[in-house]
Amino acid sequence: MKSDYFKSMWEKMQREGYFRHHADYSDHFGQAPSADERVMDTKLLELDFRQDEISMPFGYSQELERSVKRTESEWLYKMFDLPSSGVALDLGCGFGRTTGWMAKQYAQVIASDISSVVIEEARKNLKNMKNIEFCVNEADSIPVSINDRSLDLVYIFTVFQHIHREFAAGILKQVATALKPEGKVVFNLLSDINEQVDDGAEDTEWTIGYSKDQAIALVENSGLSVERLVRWYRPENEVSWLWVCAKSNG
Repeated sequence: MKSDYFKSMWEKMQREGYFRHHADYSDHFGQAPSADERVMDTKLLELDFRQDEISMPFGYSQELERSVKRTESEWLYKMFDLPSSGVALDLGCGFGRTTGWMAKQYAQVIASDISSVVIEEARKNLKNMKNIEFCVNEADSIPVSINDRSLDLVYIFTVFQHIHREFAAGILKQVATALKPEGKVVFNLLSDINEQVDDGAEDTEWTIGYSKDQAIALVENSGLSVERLVRWYRPENEVSWLWVCAKSNG
């Protein structure tokens, strides 16, 4: 599938309310976490994020997915040594969940997504924050307005599992050029599933997996270096998450 067609597919899905009707995003639309979900948040943050293999305190569920998102601004910095100031890119920002806390942390945040529908929603949600630039990017690239050696941090949450491998590779090659010499990029991948798959059914959310070796090759072929790779798993679950922090080669 060509990148422009892929982009139009996601635009259609978002126009029809894909994110708005997805249980993973219910927090974003006013559903307050329950007492049990708050306990989940606490247990998640008690994990030792210095380990390279982290057994999650709960099996995978949509509740865990939302907990990971609610606590993201804390565990992300426990797990990786990341720049704490400067200019950040939130690629695949959706409705701006991550962008909101990043805009409190960084002097400037570029919030970008392939869907103009969700970018307009993000713009409304974050209208009171003045240090955010909103962009619509192509499926296989970062925003064209980003200059070389201009970014301190690039964060790409749950994007690469939904796009062609060549799109992911193209994005990371551009990220390598856009990072400052001390800049870093963090992204997550599904693992132990669909590690030879490169697409999915039209008008659906694809599920593309990467092995550790594939993840390392993805980074190194993009002109970046792996700084740290962490696996989140549960013994009873077949699928795991890989979290990758990569750095510029200068």
